[in-house]
Amino acid sequence: MRSPTCSPASKGRPVAVRVETGEAASRTKTLPPSRDSFGLALAALRRRLRLGVDAPGAALPINLIAAELRLSSTPVREALSRLAGEDLVEKRGPAYTRPHLDGPALAELYHLRLLYLAAALAPDAERRAKHRQWPPRAPFRFAADLAEPAHDPAAILEALFLEIVLGADDLMLAQAYQRTAERLAPFQPIEAQLFADLSAEALGVVSAFETGNGAALRSAVRSHHRRRMGAAHAIARLAGGGKYRPDIV
Repeated sequence: MRSPTCSPASKGRPVAVRVETGEAASRTKTLPPSRDSFGLALAALRRRLRLGVDAPGAALPINLIAAELRLSSTPVREALSRLAGEDLVEKRGPAYTRPHLDGPALAELYHLRLLYLAAALAPDAERRAKHRQWPPRAPFRFAADLAEPAHDPAAILEALFLEIVLGADDLMLAQAYQRTAERLAPFQPIEAQLFADLSAEALGVVSAFETGNGAALRSAVRSHHRRRMGAAHAIARLAGGGKYRPDIV
């Protein structure tokens, strides 16, 4: 009997195994793809940080997270190291913690996101974008989404802001913007507690975007961010009252 031979397969794909006998009979087995432990841990941690599961400044429970994901602690630590490079977590000795932002630091983050959006909305960026050959894209549904009964104004504006930045066709700008947006994402539920008119605010931004009124859009984006910069102390104070909930990963 000849030894089994394996057909080449890329990582993560099913592997076909051929077993040959002296009678040249063969059969194949399909092996399950191996899990991407690092990717799984990274996605789970990103979601955890966006949800604000851990209180600001709290150490992330690495062993508990690994156990809930049925992973070893190694890919969880590797994912946390990646997130530390994106400023989404902080490394303090052997521990990783969720960043603790006070009012001035949070206001600076809002201001930074405003600067990125202002760069994408600058008249010269708009002129450059008009001369590019864009690939076909799905039509926007921001206004229609706002009309839905269970709409989320923060999520709709987050998607719209990302669309604005991507429209500038500047990879470095898009990457810098996305890192800042991810750091601000956990504060969206707090904004909803402070501002009762988020739907009306979002409608103003969406209307300016969909009508192509650049001046009105720039004004609406500035107002959106300056409002949050002014409330940064209150937002940071409310965010600091969260407690770790072990049922969410």
